[in-house]
Amino acid sequence: MSKKSNHLSGKEVRAIAKENKRIIKSLEAYKNRKADESEYLGHMSNPDNILEIDNLHTYFFTEQGVVKAVNGVSFEIPKNTTVGIVGESGCGKSVTSMSVMRLIQGPAGQIYSGSIRFNAKDTQGVSKVYDIAKMPISDIHKIRGNQISMIFQEPMTSLNPVFTIGQQLDEVSFIHDENATKESARAKSLQMLELVGIAMPERVYNSFPHELSGGMRQRVMISMALASNPRLIIADEPTPALDVTIQAQILDLLRELKNKIDGSIMLITHDLGVIAEMADYVVVMYAGRVIEKGPVDEIFHNPLHPYTVGLQKSKPTLESESETLFNIPGNVPNPVNMPNFCYFKERCSQCKKKCSGDYPEMIEVTPNHFVACHLYGGEEE
Repeated sequence: MSKKSNHLSGKEVRAIAKENKRIIKSLEAYKNRKADESEYLGHMSNPDNILEIDNLHTYFFTEQGVVKAVNGVSFEIPKNTTVGIVGESGCGKSVTSMSVMRLIQGPAGQIYSGSIRFNAKDTQGVSKVYDIAKMPISDIHKIRGNQISMIFQEPMTSLNPVFTIGQQLDEVSFIHDENATKESARAKSLQMLELVGIAMPERVYNSFPHELSGGMRQRVMISMALASNPRLIIADEPTPALDVTIQAQILDLLRELKNKIDGSIMLITHDLGVIAEMADYVVVMYAGRVIEKGPVDEIFHNPLHPYTVGLQKSKPTLESESETLFNIPGNVPNPVNMPNFCYFKERCSQCKKKCSGDYPEMIEVTPNHFVACHLYGGEEE
């Protein structure tokens, strides 16, 4: 690509397409292979974790080049905890969650490298560690939907408008329970609707999605995610376009259900208030990388990375009503041609000479509080 222009010549476009085709063919063959279970079994670095994402790279191969949507992400989700993933739009939060569920839209989207280790249990209750990134797509049913469930952003687009709520809930039982009958599936569905606080489960069971309010549809999505007693729930913006009263009810419901199912939650949101209320541990992402992670109290009371500080200053408060709302200047770099130095350098007010060097390593500044920034560690701390 020319340094003076963002436009590609025909020769460059053909070269990119040829290389993309070669890589995609290899990744698709690996994804669709038939493999023995031993090929994707692993072990947890910490047995108290339910999920460990280690140096995950998820790319989208486009005509303009490779979009590195997730570019070396690493974090853990301990058992019985809520881990909040926060960052602006396009930072890689949802792509990370889709990678865990193996729902990346192929062939353009592919898990390129890295590990996603999940501490699963088989039908006999025996623990097994699956590396999801290495599993053939035909075997992902062992954990997707039953041991790992997902609450998607917009329930109206996730629920099928031509089927009743009952038909869609019953389908979960039929897919994941080979002994399920029509009667047992119905009973299970009604039980799950009651569990999420729906007062008239029979009426909702026989309703179509358009006949329910936004809050009711979101409760249905939560009941669907919980129907198979998952060990991990991924909640991707679970309270979109809901008023604050319903939002509070949904968050209280998630917190209560986490304790009931004795599981963990991976909570993805833009709302720092939701993170402060719900999360035990926070992961801050920027441009496809984790730039800071730590306990929720540490992140909110002692933010280290300039980007994390900027996010918190961007949140309106009662004291800031008369002031101009703070915004982080500049733009996120082009995801096709990411720089070799810190991705936040061009927007950072505390930029140092060292920031023009290699991308900063993740270092532990205080116990269990990590940051990737040249302001910490070494001579310039």
